[in-house]
Amino acid sequence: MNMLSPAAEQKIDEFFNLPFDDLKGVRCPYFNNARINRRGQLRGLIGRGSPKEIVEEAKILSIQYHKDIFDHTGHCHLGGENETATVTECIRRFLIDNNLGIDCAGFVSHVLINHFKETNNFNLARHFNFENKNFFRRLINHLRPIENMSVLTYSQDSNTILIANGTQNTDWQKIMPADLIIMMETGPKLNRNHILLITDNDGQTIRYVHSRAWSSEGQYGHGITRGEIIINNPTKNLLEQQWLEKNQTGIANETFLEAKNAKTLEIRRIKL
Repeated sequence: MNMLSPAAEQKIDEFFNLPFDDLKGVRCPYFNNARINRRGQLRGLIGRGSPKEIVEEAKILSIQYHKDIFDHTGHCHLGGENETATVTECIRRFLIDNNLGIDCAGFVSHVLINHFKETNNFNLARHFNFENKNFFRRLINHLRPIENMSVLTYSQDSNTILIANGTQNTDWQKIMPADLIIMMETGPKLNRNHILLITDNDGQTIRYVHSRAWSSEGQYGHGITRGEIIINNPTKNLLEQQWLEKNQTGIANETFLEAKNAKTLEIRRIKL
């Protein structure tokens, strides 16, 4: 298969267009629960919810605390027909101000669960290995798999197969949709992990999607985003290719910069 499944693509579209009633174009923001460390809460509140769960939490918060955003039926009643852009941006700001969004691993998990269910009849969440010997932690992982499917667990050999080392020459034809680009120990303080989901590879361009926050985007610009890696140096490694995202290349492309600074940069594939 040279593309993600229709169910996976639909899930990606739902994150780009959160399913608010009668409103399209609300792109899901990035949210990383590690920053505020909410424990034991619904996954929609900790950066791991599905698009529907994120929308439902937004409606609940609005009805409880911000009655000017949604009415009691869940419909947005801001603006008029000619103010859609303003309304969508207002709702995005509402989500961000209330810590509603998705982190990179949560986004990848929701998409891959749909992909492998449709293509292989494989329950990724049920078969994911968390390598934890503590009985209670194993129970929690079993009951709340998406909440515990982290970049670290995706990087482990028990869950994924190494396809290519990002700092070594690569056979680009081997890379497939649903493969992962994993960055370990990156960021300004080298304490952040990140993951990209490959959606397409035609041998000349690798396309990916991820949830991320660039420092250059400020408080409200982050969220689900697509990018591509143009293979213009096929005999060289991943970092020697042209990374393009939001019309930015080189070190102005913060995704490339994170890849460049990562202690470990790998392309990996889910182990079925």
